[in-house]
Amino acid sequence: MTPEALLDLFLLSPVGLVELNEDGRVEVANLAARRLLSPFTPTGSLEDLVGALNTIAPDLSARVRGFDSPRGVIVDSVELLAPGSQHGVFLSLVKVATGRIVAVATDAAELANARGLVNRLEQRLHAVEGAVREYAIYTIDREGRIDSWSEAAERVHQWPASVVVGQAMTVLLPADHGETYLQDTLALAARNGWCEEEGHRQRQDGTLFWSNTVITALRGASGEARGFSVVTHDQSERRKLEEQARDDASSTTDYLTGVAARRAFFDVAQSEVARARRYGQPLTMLLVDPDHFQDTVQQHGEGFANEWLRAIAWVCRQESRTTDVVGRVGGEAFAVLLPSTELSGGLVLAERIRERMQRHVFAGDYQGARCTLSIGVAEVSEGITGVDGLMTTAGTAVERARQAGMNLVVGYDD
Repeated sequence: MTPEALLDLFLLSPVGLVELNEDGRVEVANLAARRLLSPFTPTGSLEDLVGALNTIAPDLSARVRGFDSPRGVIVDSVELLAPGSQHGVFLSLVKVATGRIVAVATDAAELANARGLVNRLEQRLHAVEGAVREYAIYTIDREGRIDSWSEAAERVHQWPASVVVGQAMTVLLPADHGETYLQDTLALAARNGWCEEEGHRQRQDGTLFWSNTVITALRGASGEARGFSVVTHDQSERRKLEEQARDDASSTTDYLTGVAARRAFFDVAQSEVARARRYGQPLTMLLVDPDHFQDTVQQHGEGFANEWLRAIAWVCRQESRTTDVVGRVGGEAFAVLLPSTELSGGLVLAERIRERMQRHVFAGDYQGARCTLSIGVAEVSEGITGVDGLMTTAGTAVERARQAGMNLVVGYDD
């Protein structure tokens, strides 16, 4: 920092800064110091600060004279109150060298307000942590060590803070998720701002539970990630219900992904198109197609195909409304039907799905796999009056996305 910048920092700092000699007389004071400390002096002058404060802090002068160390804290945050007023100031005196003392003054009211705000925010956070029953909330440092642990995290993971704080996050992961997996995940979150994965997490007793985890980068002033916040949603009960529903479902449900099978999806789509035309309501369809599907499956193995298809279906369901219909309409193609939604709304949803898939982290043997989607969006219009027309025009939009480089959302435009 240049001398000019240091001078500006000294003069314009909101904290009062004063340099004193060994007798307590002021050598230089910034504007904040004069504003905060002048009410404490009989004449409003800061020439002899220690002497001026003698009636308010009578032992101050003796403590300055009796401090024999070459440097150190003489007085730490002594609260001063101006006579006949409610104006309070916290004062600290620090000996920085022989014959040189720096006084630091802070507004007690502002500090109290700041402390009150922090206290209120902490209370709100504790209230949230107490209310959420299935979400673990904690933070980790840049290396992946746990540095804060909430009551909610203790409930979900069943690790007490006294044991888990300071340990690597890997203690919360299954045995097949090593240090490399953790560092790859943190690197992705640092690069993109956040990342998300669905997979197992581990409790202290070694039992596993199915979860959705979002890791968000906490950036410093320089923009670099200085740590991460982690929110893990325990979805074990939901997964059991979904598996049970999948086992009990008829042919209307795709056995692999749990979304509507092709025939069931088209039955619903035909009804929705007819209703949209009858009542003049908008209706939009998304056609979701994975990029480089065969090449990616060959790279990661045949078993990865099912994992990716399940992930696509999961992402589509997570982002869609309860009134939307998600279906598997081809080998690896999915469609999302959006009742009462115009093309612009479909484009917004499609972009959320595309971005979420791009950030998705695969677990187990497939960690490190990165997968993207090309999505076409089409809307019922005068020229598009049926399900086949919607599917064809959405497919045309998908093809345009592929030609433009993939990992894109394209809306069909006549």
